[in-house]
Amino acid sequence: MTRLLLLCALAAACTTTYDYDPTSVGDAEGGDRAPRSKSSSQFLRGVYADLLGRTPQTYDFTLQVNGVTQFTLPLDEQAQLVTVLDGIGDPLPMRNLLVNGLLHSTEVAIPDKASVADPAAYVRKQFTGLLGRDPNVYELQAFTDAWARDPAVNPRTVIRAIVASREYQSQ
Repeated sequence: MTRLLLLCALAAACTTTYDYDPTSVGDAEGGDRAPRSKSSSQFLRGVYADLLGRTPQTYDFTLQVNGVTQFTLPLDEQAQLVTVLDGIGDPLPMRNLLVNGLLHSTEVAIPDKASVADPAAYVRKQFTGLLGRDPNVYELQAFTDAWARDPAVNPRTVIRAIVASREYQSQ
């Protein structure tokens, strides 16, 4: 009987509700830690800086016929590309096309796969340069395994994958 009373007393003392002091996570103003996508302008300026080492520029396009200027048209890389990126509902596919185009331009010097002696060092260098951090063990293993297994995986593939990541695309 005393055991039964003791069990009843202990059961009555148990609770399923607990009081906690209020806490906050994130910045002091909003507390919202969800990553926000970079604006088209931010993405464009960042990818130009990271891949080309320069900002988007403005050029003058001049049409000449028989040495006579017919008209001159200013072309602003940033304005043109931001308009395209903002003009579609989901800019991610167009961003990926833009990066692919830049990686195949003559302005970017990308080594051939065969000339990369240490794929792990190359992957680390790209993570550091593009994301500002070293890859974790799993990321490094995934990239180096793909590099070794798939002949289509090359330096451009590594850069495209990092630039297409949510981490790079967010601010």
